[in-house]
Amino acid sequence: MNDREIPIAGVEGKTILSMRLIITDETDTEVAIDFTDGTSFSATICPRLEIKGELYVGGAGDIQVLSRYGD
Repeated sequence: MNDREIPIAGVEGKTILSMRLIITDETDTEVAIDFTDGTSFSATICPRLEIKGELYVGGAGDIQVLSRYGD
């Protein structure tokens, strides 16, 4: 899996007025932040389906992986 960090430079240095976690349905969660300057930030955490595959030569003994997909 490739981890990524996404900087949110527009909120650096702001003072938080309130922060909430909102369950939008059975799978999504929203993070909502209100700042003292009247701006707000929100992000939705959505689970995702990941599919990985391998092309391999099998048989007795060790498996030889020829290619991996989805990594």
